Amino acid sequence: MPAPDVPSVTVRPATPTDLSTMAAWQCRYVPDGLFPQMGERFVRRWHASFLDSPFGVALVAERVDARGTQSVGFLVGSTDQFRHIDDVVRRHRVRLALAGLLALAQRPRLGAHFVRTRGRAYLKRILTPKSHRTPAAGPAASTSSGTASSTESNATSGGQIAVVTAIAVDSSARGTGAGQKLLNRFLEDASAAGATRAELVTLLGEGNAALFYERLNWSAVDEHPTRDGVNARTYRYELGDNGR
Repeated sequence: MPAPDVPSVTVRPATPTDLSTMAAWQCRYVPDGLFPQMGERFVRRWHASFLDSPFGVALVAERVDARGTQSVGFLVGSTDQFRHIDDVVRRHRVRLALAGLLALAQRPRLGAHFVRTRGRAYLKRILTPKSHRTPAAGPAASTSSGTASSTESNATSGGQIAVVTAIAVDSSARGTGAGQKLLNRFLEDASAAGATRAELVTLLGEGNAALFYERLNWSAVDEHPTRDGVNARTYRYELGDNGR
C-alpha cells in the first residue's frame, strides 16, 4: 500500500502576481484596522509598497503535494520599520493618498471615522519633513492557521526594529506549519538585515493568536487599546545585537 502523500510547505518572496491573492487574504482573515476596511484595491497598492522597498519584506507560503503547488499564506513587514515608513512616504505617498481618498469617498462612514481617529496623525506624517518626523510603526497583524487580527502599533525606540505588519494563513492550510515558517523566514531576513528585535501586535478578541506567538517564543511586552477601542498586545522577539 503506498504511503500517504504528506504535503510540505515552502516560503518564497512575493511577486506582483501574488498581490490580488494577498489582498483578498488580508481583507478576509485580517479585517481589523483601517487599511483592510478600505477594500482589496487599496490593499493591493499598499502591499505593493513592500515589494519594492529596500526595507520591506513580502513573503508567500506555498503547500506542495501530489496535486501541485498552492499558495496558502502571506506575510508583509519590514526589516527596519522607521526607514521603511520614510521610504514609503517618500516614494508612494501620492499614489497611496489618492487611492486612500478614493476608497474613503466610497465609504463615507469609514471616512468620517478616519478623520475622527487618524486624520491629523496621517496628515502630519505625510507633510512633515523626514528630519522632523517621529518614527512610528505601521499596522501590525497576527495569525494562527486561518485566524487573524490586526491593529496599529508604535515600534519602540532603541536599535533597528523589524515589524510584522500583516500575516495570514488560509483556513485550508490549518496545521501545516505555514504560519510558523513565514515567521521564521521573516526573522531570518530581519536578522540578516541588522535588526536587533522584531515586533508585532495581535488583538485579544475571540480566537486570537496570542498562544501561537508564545509557543514560538515571542514575549508579550505591552497591552493597549487601539484607536478603534479594541484591546491589543504587542509581542517582541529578540534577535541579538547583530555585532553592534
